Amino acid sequence: MWDEVKAVIDSNQSFVISSHVNPDGDSIGSALGVCECLKALGKDAVVVMNDAIPDAYTWLDPDGDILAPATEADIGRLGSMDVVVIVDANGWDRLGRLRKPLEESAAAKVVIDHHPYNELIAPVSVIETKASSTAELVYDLIDSMGAPLTARAADALYTGILTDTVSFRFARNAPCAHITAAKLLTSGVDPSRVYDQVYNHNTGARTRLMGRALMNLQFTGCGRVAWLSVTRAMIEETGALSSDTSGFVDVTMTIAGVEIGIIFVEAKDGTVQISLRSRPEIDVNQVAVGLGGGGHKNAAGAVFHGTLAQAVETVTAAAVTAL
Repeated sequence: MWDEVKAVIDSNQSFVISSHVNPDGDSIGSALGVCECLKALGKDAVVVMNDAIPDAYTWLDPDGDILAPATEADIGRLGSMDVVVIVDANGWDRLGRLRKPLEESAAAKVVIDHHPYNELIAPVSVIETKASSTAELVYDLIDSMGAPLTARAADALYTGILTDTVSFRFARNAPCAHITAAKLLTSGVDPSRVYDQVYNHNTGARTRLMGRALMNLQFTGCGRVAWLSVTRAMIEETGALSSDTSGFVDVTMTIAGVEIGIIFVEAKDGTVQISLRSRPEIDVNQVAVGLGGGGHKNAAGAVFHGTLAQAVETVTAAAVTAL
């Protein structure tokens, strides 16, 4: 399934790799994996993201090679690239400020993703919804290309699998995630080190913000829906970043009786960032799709254009309906 992607790589020299807003472990890991592969093949490649990299993943990019959040100068460079590679997203609206320059560029377009989709945004697309993470697909691409798997790429891809499966709790029934993870361990990845870097290096500001968020924990639907709200004031008062809220929503799913967990985060631009989680039998992707977002059956997100109060009222009602 990689023949068309390989043909694009072989016939071009410069590549820009990007992914969805509010990058997570899989989007960052997959983008770095592709970038490392291309550089190993003698190509020019750069990763550009709409938003800052959460602290949990900055160890993957110690020299700050990733352009995140992209500046206007960074965005201005994108039009000269031969190829745009989008990973872990298959809708232009998921790219934030990067949408217009990337979508309208004359560059060839390639998509590598594992999310459900309604239509292809690029003629060259590898989208496998049976994969637990995009990182698994990127590993397969590197293997298919016969490219060297660098230590950085291996760490990045393992991080993508680890985080998108929530430490393998939500890996698909097929063993692909575990098989790919095993191959990465064989290549030299230290799983204890990766886990420690991702989950055990919280800043004081992030920890304080989590405490404030948990103090506002609320329930509806007879306790089956739990949600957290993070206001701009809470972020500023704790000295945290919006990206520090990554992973907060997962705490809601540790509560007995909760079947859907939601977090609402006020953004600087006046929108509300929404993340949803659910038990295996509940589909929150449909809730996200109804809000113009998307994701997986049990983990999805969206951007709400309105106030925090309006977002809470709309989304919690939709969550209760989804039950």
